[in-house]
Amino acid sequence: MEDMKSKNANLPRYLYVASVVVLIVGLLSAGVVYYFAADGGNHGLGYNVVGGSAYAAGESKAYLRDMEMYGGTSGRLIGGFNQWLASLWHGKRLAYVLAISAAVISYVCFWVARDLELFATGETNGG
Repeated sequence: MEDMKSKNANLPRYLYVASVVVLIVGLLSAGVVYYFAADGGNHGLGYNVVGGSAYAAGESKAYLRDMEMYGGTSGRLIGGFNQWLASLWHGKRLAYVLAISAAVISYVCFWVARDLELFATGETNGG
């Protein structure tokens, strides 16, 4: 029983360390990706074939018209959202995603560790 309490007492400390490690590694990774990423530019995500014609994804009026004709307004909006989401995994945008993800995960680890410490000492978390 006493051994279990000592393991639980170390948990907040491990979470604080994990929080710092995640933040440092995440921000360093984001910096490396940002440094080596190609400068923006208009890089098409590919081509879509609609009705036997190839269109640059999301760039031509005919493609947008066909998307709206086949899928309605919601189909066009979902297609645009899908292209935006796919663009987050390339270049400098990936660096931003990594930095924000590292900060959020680090904050969650820190918050859980702080709450575990407060719970162990019997204090309440404001409220």
